[in-house]
Amino acid sequence: MAISNHERVGKALDLLKEGLAPFVEREMKAQHAQLWFEQAKASVSDSQAGLFGSGEEPRWDVAALLAVMWNQWQVVFRKTLGQAERTFVSELRGVRNKWAHQQAFSSDDAYRALDSVGRLVAAISAPQGEEIEKMKMELLRVRFDEQARGERRKSAGTA
Repeated sequence: MAISNHERVGKALDLLKEGLAPFVEREMKAQHAQLWFEQAKASVSDSQAGLFGSGEEPRWDVAALLAVMWNQWQVVFRKTLGQAERTFVSELRGVRNKWAHQQAFSSDDAYRALDSVGRLVAAISAPQGEEIEKMKMELLRVRFDEQARGERRKSAGTA
């Protein structure tokens, strides 16, 4: 069975979470030392903070990771990332919200989300980038096949 664009985006967000968690923890610890976990919790909404677990075993979700990056940008993340990456963080917060609210993704929207995830994980040298690239290529193949089928049907209808 074919995977939907919504499922593709969900998988990409899972890969983003896997890549971001160690990076966010490392950068937060470098800046805030023993207070890193409290600072991370203070960077998100109360409902998100309640899901964090503990400093020894944090339970991250991608929304919380992106919120921490956004809200700690000036103090922590701008030291290692640039304005383009801040833009990806903002864009991916919107993608995650759209995904969480079960909104549909066109092929173009899904590709854009995969590309932004890929660029952000590449910027932090996370190993998930390779899997994201495979997903992007698969989506392009699907789009090409759909386009070719449509052109064949159009040609058959005019012949």
